[in-house]
Amino acid sequence: MAWSYSRAVEYAEGKAVSMPGTERINALMKALGNPQERYLRVHVVGTNGKGSASAYIAAVLSAGGYRTGRFSSPAVMERRECITVDGEFISPTEYAYCMERVAAAAEEERPTSFEAETAAALLYFAMKGCRVAVLEAGMGGRDDATNVSGSKAAVAITSIALDHTEFLGDTLEKITLAKAGIAEPGCMLYSCLQEKESETAIKMYCAANGIECRFVPPLKPLGFCGGRQLASYCGGTLSLMPGISQLSNAALAAAVCEGLKERGFFLPESAFESGMAAVALPGRQELIDGKLLLDGAHNPAAARELAASVRARFPGVKKIALAGVFADKDYKGVLEATLKEMDAAVTFDWDNRRALGGKELQKYAEAFCKTRYIPDVEDALKEALAQAEGGIVVAYGSFSHLKLIKSAYGRLAQRSL
Repeated sequence: MAWSYSRAVEYAEGKAVSMPGTERINALMKALGNPQERYLRVHVVGTNGKGSASAYIAAVLSAGGYRTGRFSSPAVMERRECITVDGEFISPTEYAYCMERVAAAAEEERPTSFEAETAAALLYFAMKGCRVAVLEAGMGGRDDATNVSGSKAAVAITSIALDHTEFLGDTLEKITLAKAGIAEPGCMLYSCLQEKESETAIKMYCAANGIECRFVPPLKPLGFCGGRQLASYCGGTLSLMPGISQLSNAALAAAVCEGLKERGFFLPESAFESGMAAVALPGRQELIDGKLLLDGAHNPAAARELAASVRARFPGVKKIALAGVFADKDYKGVLEATLKEMDAAVTFDWDNRRALGGKELQKYAEAFCKTRYIPDVEDALKEALAQAEGGIVVAYGSFSHLKLIKSAYGRLAQRSL
């Protein structure tokens, strides 16, 4: 009997551990017939902004008429959002079919959750006849499961910061080299502007391996319209997601797509404009009803970007933080970067083995602003909305709890009708 979607999800979630290395995924893909060798690949690595940059690249290619797959992680609202073709989620039936194929090919060697979903995505893109696939690396590059055999058209590096130090190293140089290591001779490497230590490491890696690299400056901002951020590009205007970093993410994506023209892709300027205008990702400064802002900022660099964007986007507006963080992240740095911009904060508890308890989080938050701890997510959100008094509630600290908060908001909104 064919697998159900629920069984496929259960299998995919069955080994939720981080195990760097490509030996397992390459063996798995070989057992599947190496479907990833049937299309070109664009890899996106970095610490922050990978999801946005990969979405922009994929959207431009799709708008240009090329069937394009995109693999990203983590899922924010719906597991199937990790695997898309031309912006459409993989269907539950197709997800189940691909995951069943992966399980059969893996036999006794059960892949990690990330490896299983990566393999399913690579198989799916071949099934759908994709010309190119845009792959967002998990946390590294060289040893990431997305770094399987096959043709790489380009590598894009978004902003690099200290994160996943237990796996990638405790300096920017080590982290950068781990991420840049996904690039190979023959593919072009593009990077947004980096800290000096990371820039030097990228240049050193590329020089040692005969790889051409280009550093891409951010686009020039032109203000906001209808909740979208406008930017100047090639004499025209691009409509982007809100957030200062999107100027860099979109510039990087545009540079990659321009480079793909040299590999036979015809992409008119209209594809850049219509493609990027269509990109809207959950949990990336996602504004709901003008009251609730959702963002996955989970490290100090992303938190600083969020704080700067909130300051510029909502001047003179009362701001209440709804914060939840992982205990194994630099949550003190996240709080320091954001809470100085907030009028008050509310913390809560959520069901995740990595989550820092709301009561403990309150202790740290109190150093920056008045903070109240309310265990239940829905009650905490209700309190934050009441405190905002027509202002904005900023929910952040991890992608993992945003679905809970958005669902809680939906229930509160329904009751108020």
